[in-house]
Amino acid sequence: MRGLQLSLNQTQKLRLERALEKLESLSSKANTNASVTVADTIPVNYEDGVLKGHGTSELEGEVVATLCGLVERVNKLVYVRPLRARYKPEIGDIVVGRVVEVAPKRWRLEINFSQDAVLMLSSMNLPDGIQRRRTAVDELNMRSIFEENNVVCAEVRGVQH
Repeated sequence: MRGLQLSLNQTQKLRLERALEKLESLSSKANTNASVTVADTIPVNYEDGVLKGHGTSELEGEVVATLCGLVERVNKLVYVRPLRARYKPEIGDIVVGRVVEVAPKRWRLEINFSQDAVLMLSSMNLPDGIQRRRTAVDELNMRSIFEENNVVCAEVRGVQH
């Protein structure tokens, strides 16, 4: 892909050159990582077995990069770590969020993701620590637990795409 001739304007050429320079500088710091751009082939040893991870795809029997970034290898897993990426929560992650809305039976939290997180009243441990069914009284007292602009630390229990 790097030898490919593209018709780019001056700004696009400059951005491409800077991105390639950044890739080369990052890959020279860690000799085990190789920098790749989109459609570059990633060399793998098929005899050991390979798991294709994020940023990779199989094309005509070869593992090909679908992102610009650094090739990372963890045991049999091969994936591309992008140069820039937004945080994507996964199940089990501990996140810190700010309450943006108190809605019926739930709080909406800003967690610096493309979507807001939802903290359900039913999944909360109430301040008194008693395990019981949530009632209308609990729903009315939600603002006494968290209100707008409060910061909350919580575990991700599920992700909806």
